[in-house]
Amino acid sequence: MAKISYSYFLVLMLVVSVFSVVEKAKGDGSCTIIIDPKAPSCDIIQCRLSCITDYNGLAECIASRIGSPPNCVCTYDC
Repeated sequence: MAKISYSYFLVLMLVVSVFSVVEKAKGDGSCTIIIDPKAPSCDIIQCRLSCITDYNGLAECIASRIGSPPNCVCTYDC
């Protein structure tokens, strides 16, 4: 009987976790913006600081093409 209860508990946890992931994906209203696209290079510290203060988001330096200088890309909640 204990094995059955444990199995039911694991299945219930799996179902709950799947529904929480689906809800998160539905409500994910994230936007992306390039901060200062004409800058010659991306300074990660300045990039993250600008993104946090202006958009309350997360930033990283990403190159749009191979061989091109990276841009500051900020992802934030719309």
